[in-house]
Amino acid sequence: MAGEIYTTFTFLGGSGWAYGKGAPTYYILCYGRLAFILSYWLLPPIWRYAQTHHLISQPHYFTHAYNSPLLGGLVALVGIVALIPYMVLQLKGLGIIVSTSSYGSISPSIAIWIGAAIVTAYVMVSGVHGSAWNAVIKDATILLIVVFLGVYLPLRLYGGYGAMFRAIDEAKPGFLALPQHGQSVLWFSSSVLLSALGFYMWPHAFGALFTARDASAFRKNAIVMPLYQLILLFVFFIGFAAVLKVPGLKGGKVDLALFRISIQNFDPWFVGIIGGAGVLTALVPGSLILMATATLFANRSFPLSQAATL
Repeated sequence: MAGEIYTTFTFLGGSGWAYGKGAPTYYILCYGRLAFILSYWLLPPIWRYAQTHHLISQPHYFTHAYNSPLLGGLVALVGIVALIPYMVLQLKGLGIIVSTSSYGSISPSIAIWIGAAIVTAYVMVSGVHGSAWNAVIKDATILLIVVFLGVYLPLRLYGGYGAMFRAIDEAKPGFLALPQHGQSVLWFSSSVLLSALGFYMWPHAFGALFTARDASAFRKNAIVMPLYQLILLFVFFIGFAAVLKVPGLKGGKVDLALFRISIQNFDPWFVGIIGGAGVLTALVPGSLILMATATLFANRSFPLSQAATL
């Protein structure tokens, strides 16, 4: 489950939000935790129904549960429309990560084409099992690198977390609090609730539940995953550490905060390791998105009874 959740956004967007937006960033930490709590009750009955009726995709579930092929077709169409730009986002993030960590020696376009070819090849060869094992490697790598950076940079550059946040608050008053307007408390609460309720509407998140061995797996995940979400705090700490040390990033450039501060403080070989971990954040979720999109598309090409026997 973590393999599809921690995407290029974990590396680029999470630290970029902390760098550019401050306190509103914490909504990212909250909605996933709430979604996992809801999954404790939500996913087991869906899985049991799918097992009983031999369902293999999100459109199959809605077609069968509501006896409506039209609804199943609509679910497939909306899913495909949503996942295509999400896949593009992963590949664009891949290009940025490779280009930045290679100090510009590899262009984003070349990185994107190579990444797309790799994802397509290993999805065709290994399917969801390959993605699952790659997710294990990816998450272990990310855990080590992100925790290291999230601890080392505040200590090395500021002397500790308290000193870092005091320095940011002095330099940018109000940056560490939710604003009165715009991304306010109301925005925070409503965004967390909306994102949590819609979490498993994503076809790749919904589709992953079909791979579970039994219903108890969802309850185990629901217990562990909210704790695992704490890894995002270290991503935020990296972004906060860059606020005063890498000033001046604007617009889309804020997503480069993690790499800019890493380039300032580490040798190229270590920046390359960080980039390698970042590449996996694109390839693993990208493979799951690719499989989910293909399943949605193929689902409309076969009658339900025929597809369920494949």
